[in-house]
Amino acid sequence: MKNVPSLRIGLGVLAALSLHISGNLYGAVYVDDFSANPGALNGRTTASGFGNWTTSDSAFQVGSGQITIDSNTPVDYHAATFALPTLTGNETLSLTITLRPSGPIFTGFGFTPNSGQYVGNSGYDWIYYTGLDSANPRIEVLTGQGPTGLVYSASLTNPALNFDASLPTTFQYTYSASTKKLTISATNGGNSSTLLNNFDASETPLSGFSNFALQFQGQALSSETNPAYVDYLKVEIVPEPSTFAMLLCGLGAITALCRRRR
Repeated sequence: MKNVPSLRIGLGVLAALSLHISGNLYGAVYVDDFSANPGALNGRTTASGFGNWTTSDSAFQVGSGQITIDSNTPVDYHAATFALPTLTGNETLSLTITLRPSGPIFTGFGFTPNSGQYVGNSGYDWIYYTGLDSANPRIEVLTGQGPTGLVYSASLTNPALNFDASLPTTFQYTYSASTKKLTISATNGGNSSTLLNNFDASETPLSGFSNFALQFQGQALSSETNPAYVDYLKVEIVPEPSTFAMLLCGLGAITALCRRRR
């Protein structure tokens, strides 16, 4: 067979690409149900490729399978972040989080370009429960920095969502870096809703997805009968199908070349 060295080089490149894809697919995943390692959230380890949790104060605690606030001081922006692997233009960011809101202002989560920045003033594509102490508690989604980025708002009460704020809500969040489309759904009790479906989030830079951020604003144990908590979190960055298609095309081309040169 002719050109064996070239063929071997080609196969080596494809093998390296395969390993790179496999590493991203199976390595860039962080799952936590907070059932282990109770104590302060600050410094809690995550997974390979992700940074450790960093908090703005010492109030965040892990215990009984939850992240909660261990504080009787209603500090604005009890906040925490951890770094994500670098998101490239051919990957999808997926987030599943189960939380229950509380506090007089909001419970929120989203993404920020830098650690130590939080969703309240510097986040992108973030979600929060707001107005929980008012007659119109609601879920809002913002895709830009600050309140000017509001793109979705719905009351928790029927007929808008029929969500019960005293129950935990599971959010499923998917962002495609290649199409720059964002889809968000939520399930609360027996009710589900699609908040955004293939929403154009092209104004969000990839750098905006450098860190996951969580905030409990105004949370204080002394005044809350139903304190906020998070009891499940999964974040993953995976290659999009087009990446695998390119790999298969390359393998097909190498196979055809082998057959032609026998």
